[in-house]
Amino acid sequence: MLVFLLFARTDVYSQDRNVQDSSFVRKLIPDYMKLQFAGGIGFISTGVGYTFFKEKLDVSLFYSYIPSSMTVDDLHSISLQFTAKFLKIPINKDIVAYPLNIGMFAHHTFENEFWIKQPDKYSKGYYWWYPGINAGFFLGGEIKTKFLANKTPASGTAFYIRVGTRGLYVASKAGNTTIPLKDIIELGFGVAFYR
Repeated sequence: MLVFLLFARTDVYSQDRNVQDSSFVRKLIPDYMKLQFAGGIGFISTGVGYTFFKEKLDVSLFYSYIPSSMTVDDLHSISLQFTAKFLKIPINKDIVAYPLNIGMFAHHTFENEFWIKQPDKYSKGYYWWYPGINAGFFLGGEIKTKFLANKTPASGTAFYIRVGTRGLYVASKAGNTTIPLKDIIELGFGVAFYR
């Protein structure tokens, strides 16, 4: 349903050629909407974003949710992500593969225990990191298709996978080599609907 709402405005403005600011409005409409499972930013995440430099760079903003059944309390967070797509391989007229995507993200969780300013109860410098803000990087790949293009307002659908980690995890692993590699790796899957 969100996909239809996201792209419906595009059709309205493209049909009304008398609206002088339609090109400006079209630029404001995100180039895609994403739904993601896991990947270090939440159990379920939804985001929107823009592509730049002929689809070589994506900039996305995600809202994420983790239900209380999986943690102490319901958690809500936001994540800003940058993804560089280094390779583009056309498979056929309807499918394009992006096998080497490299990205970075900054993430904030909204909850008292995830503070971004150290509480007064801790002495200065007690923590060298802030639980409410973390950043990391990931590697991934994407397959962009024309799937559902004739049934939805979206021009295409993409499926992607990513494997990443956080800076804090890497620092912890460097300081304690007994931490298993699997404990610092985050795997995510997603789907994107392009306008």
